[in-house]
Amino acid sequence: MPTLTIDNQPVTVAEGTTIIQAAERLGLVIPHFCYHEALGAAGSCRLCAVRIEKGPLKGIQMACMIPAQDGMVVTTLDPEAVEFRAHVAEWAMTDHPHDCPVCDEGGECQLQEMTIAAGHGTRRFRGLKRTYPNQDLGPFIVQEMNRCIQCYRCVRTYRDYCGGTDYGTFGSRNRVAYGRVTAGRLASPFSGNIIDLCPTGVLTDKTFRFKCRSWDLQEAPSVCPHCSLGCNTLPGARYRELLRVKARVNRAVNGFFICDRGRFGHGYQNHPQRLREPHVDGESVSWNDALAAVHERISQTTEHHGHGTVAFLGSRRATLEANLLLGQWAAATGCTRTVYECHPEFDRIARTVAARLGDQRRSPGDIQRSDFILLIGAEPLAEAPVLALAIRQAKRNGARIVILDPRPPQLPCAFEHLPLTPEQLQLALEQLATKKFKGWTRDESTTLRNLGKDLTAAQNPVIIGAGALLGAAGIERLFDLVDASSPAARPCGVLVPLAGPNSYAAGLLSNGGPDFDDLLDAILNGMVKTLVCLETDPFEDYPQHGRAQSALAQLESLIVLDALPTQTTRHADIVLPTTVPVESDGCYINHEGRLQAFAKVLDPGLSVAVTGGGDHPPRIFEQSAPGNLPRPAWAILAEILKLPTETAALRQQLARTDNRFAALTQIHRAAEGEIVTAIGIPPRPQDDDGAVESSVPGSLQLWPIDTFGGADIFSTYSVHLDPLRDEPYILLADEDAKQRGLTDGAGAVLTSELGHLKVRVRCTATIPAGIAFLPHLLRGATAGFVPGGGALSCTLKSVEGEA
Repeated sequence: MPTLTIDNQPVTVAEGTTIIQAAERLGLVIPHFCYHEALGAAGSCRLCAVRIEKGPLKGIQMACMIPAQDGMVVTTLDPEAVEFRAHVAEWAMTDHPHDCPVCDEGGECQLQEMTIAAGHGTRRFRGLKRTYPNQDLGPFIVQEMNRCIQCYRCVRTYRDYCGGTDYGTFGSRNRVAYGRVTAGRLASPFSGNIIDLCPTGVLTDKTFRFKCRSWDLQEAPSVCPHCSLGCNTLPGARYRELLRVKARVNRAVNGFFICDRGRFGHGYQNHPQRLREPHVDGESVSWNDALAAVHERISQTTEHHGHGTVAFLGSRRATLEANLLLGQWAAATGCTRTVYECHPEFDRIARTVAARLGDQRRSPGDIQRSDFILLIGAEPLAEAPVLALAIRQAKRNGARIVILDPRPPQLPCAFEHLPLTPEQLQLALEQLATKKFKGWTRDESTTLRNLGKDLTAAQNPVIIGAGALLGAAGIERLFDLVDASSPAARPCGVLVPLAGPNSYAAGLLSNGGPDFDDLLDAILNGMVKTLVCLETDPFEDYPQHGRAQSALAQLESLIVLDALPTQTTRHADIVLPTTVPVESDGCYINHEGRLQAFAKVLDPGLSVAVTGGGDHPPRIFEQSAPGNLPRPAWAILAEILKLPTETAALRQQLARTDNRFAALTQIHRAAEGEIVTAIGIPPRPQDDDGAVESSVPGSLQLWPIDTFGGADIFSTYSVHLDPLRDEPYILLADEDAKQRGLTDGAGAVLTSELGHLKVRVRCTATIPAGIAFLPHLLRGATAGFVPGGGALSCTLKSVEGEA
């Protein structure tokens, strides 16, 4: 490890570290534009000039391009280097419009900071400036090309790091510009990252445009609630409105980047239909009356029917604190039926992961260092988008990527694809583990046999699988394969995206108890009369909507704590409005068992934009903000249980009650998180029903699947993501479409046990014949087709006159 001296301060760094990185270790910031830790060096801006006084290369050199050498002596304060940086900054500012007062980047602009740091503060150029037309880049990003300093960061982020292909560099010399060949929305699901990486105001957030100055924002470290990865974010709010979300650095989880769903899917916080007041039997009441009604309903149920007739349903999106308190409330009422996930298959998957993950857990940061990645039945862009970014970085580092999946893969990198049906995926998992291959064609058998050998020979392999196609039985087989591929000297890693941001905690808390199917049976048999639901929607999330509706209709009382206007809150007898994640402190446990805390960003309430009708400032002044009645779910439950409602004291009490979560007492919001090492209890074995069979001639297996724009409830309530949501379509093989007289883009009627649905046809050659896929949108015509519930039998018929 070389030791060098920078500005008379010695520092020892790893081999390959550049001078600019070594300076950062000492707390020295060398002015720069093109360099970024995640992107590396390009050497294009020439701003990071330093003088090397001793070393293989002497004189003025670019700090981002020169590796540190043992014995090297560097100075950033040399007069010639200082002058050089000042000239470079002046050149970069020559054509800049100096429109900082109207630029959304003002106050957090690296161009402002580095220009001053480089020593340039007086404009001398009086000639004509170079100008460009701006390009429409879609609903998320605004371009102001005249502010550009040609650092290439946007292209390196979009194309090199994120794998986008529709944004690039045009022109030459001092006429370089960046954009698309034609105007339009950027296609990459990670396009918003160029906003964070642009050091100037060229690329800014269109959803945030002209709404607030950066120094007026209320900000706090947070965790993204849109999937199970737990990406770290920095939300910003003003006047009771969540205005933007930026990526926050966590090298183990998301690095420097987040997906567009996490960045722009924040409209749920001020959704116009959001629950704002407690309700009892459809009437708005005070909090005291609502809590008294809850106590009265539960007391009446236990007195008339017994303690076991009250059940509690937790949630994959409720915080760890709230789910823990729900369990304590259930115990205090003598309840023996507490469930933490209303989707039985996702519940069993979470329990399996919590029971079997162990030391083979892998984070997205670990994925980047893998040399062999096998994806089986997983669609990262829909189920855990930033995982796709991690896989791309592994590919850039030389990893081999192999996908076994019936769907056309959508990774932002090159890969090998073997399209297998869902039933074949189960067989492949089993036989890759046993090394006995039967029931395949010769080519398929050879491919799988070689795949098993390569998996064993890899130095750092990872297997990724998801539950929507594999189901709980498939996830069990996946862990068997991981175990079979893990010699003592070299364990094989595993990563299983789960259904929600706190699914892992739900799996741990289940403790071998009943699942939601058991709970519905108890309701239908008259053994449960009152159900308490914590931030969950069994009417929509349970795959068999009819069964859930029939059972829940028999309840005497349905008590719901939630922030969103779901089907369950519409059917509830008592509604207690809760805050959304940015409005309270809390913790989630992500897919790998990483406990992460997030902080309150803003208080709940209707935004000034709503209360003022667009006018500002408001004309009516009150002591309390309108719409401020929602409370954190954990605070409501703590009050019911007469426990502390202050975060730190409550976490200490919870940690004492359940030592599996002892890290609650020391969790820090800005840290990378704490791994929960407790082992869960696996689910009860289930019958594997196998393939769907139908006597209807010409029927297909229909598999509902998640999509990037509608895979979680929070993004569903965000209007900003509407451009990402397509009209209903069905994806099927070219062969199946031809047999039914269908063509790509044609209209068709899909008929299944759930009724009739008009869809558009999309054809592909990569899907095995006999199966079809229907993207699921929670608030659309496909809401009843819930992923993870297995396949349905369906038929397709052409709609005359539509194409």
